[in-house]
Amino acid sequence: MVLVRVADFDPSISRRLKKINLNDSKNEIVVGWDPRDPEEIFSQAVIRGVRKAGVKALVAGVVPTPLVPMMVIEKKAAGGVMITGSHNPKDQNGIKLFSGYRGLKLLPANDRALTRAVFKIRFSSIARLPLKGSRVDIRQEALSVFTRFHLQQENSWQEGNSFKNITLVVDVAHGSLSRIARKILQRAGFGEVIEINGRLNGNVNQYSGVADLEGNSVILPEAILKGSGAFNRYRAIFKLFELGRQYKIEIERGRRRVCGAVFDADGDRFFMLEYDPFRDRVIVLSGDETAAHQMKYLKY
Repeated sequence: MVLVRVADFDPSISRRLKKINLNDSKNEIVVGWDPRDPEEIFSQAVIRGVRKAGVKALVAGVVPTPLVPMMVIEKKAAGGVMITGSHNPKDQNGIKLFSGYRGLKLLPANDRALTRAVFKIRFSSIARLPLKGSRVDIRQEALSVFTRFHLQQENSWQEGNSFKNITLVVDVAHGSLSRIARKILQRAGFGEVIEINGRLNGNVNQYSGVADLEGNSVILPEAILKGSGAFNRYRAIFKLFELGRQYKIEIERGRRRVCGAVFDADGDRFFMLEYDPFRDRVIVLSGDETAAHQMKYLKY
């Protein structure tokens, strides 16, 4: 499942895919996954497939999707595979593929050609193949790259200690950014970072994450009423109202902000929330809207 695509067919990528010599020991494939499959049935199948092709599997483990193409570029790998159902329910899984060319996703026609090629292969012939390629754990290196990237000044809109008065509620949706986002955001200088839904129990996106925020520009208090509100089981939104009301006077006087960062299971979608003390509500900005504000900020 390639959820984000670039329009039009790029024949050069197909040519590059065809030219990959799978028996070349220099070829490597980066593999990562989200935690919706605690038994790792799908991720281990992918790793075995890579190794049976005679290619080295660079295993990042449970990581956010953007980290896979980052490591493809960092390691100059032949490509990358992310096993994830993204913002879909926990019982749905899929796959995102990245080429060695700048870590880009396959284009639609490339994806279709690859799918046709896969359907032509007999599973029985693959099952008998030995694991010729090696497996290398790159998790710590990958996390270091991810952290370094996000703390670089040019990738942030922070100036000085501009984040120090922000209380940030981070909803990681029981997903790939669990135990990762909080540490980075603390190092980025946020005054207080509270992680919500951080248990890696397979319940990704359950009463959490970005999917149910689609189409909402504000969340009113009645949305969290027990038993009847649309978000009555969303701990992150409860927490925003709780903290917002607790710090109401400080927020009104400009001494504090109470915000939320909500991600999906594989950490490549984001919504920003902010408590409005004057109307007792939570304002919702999609990732695109947040990026537009950041663009204007960086421009001016």
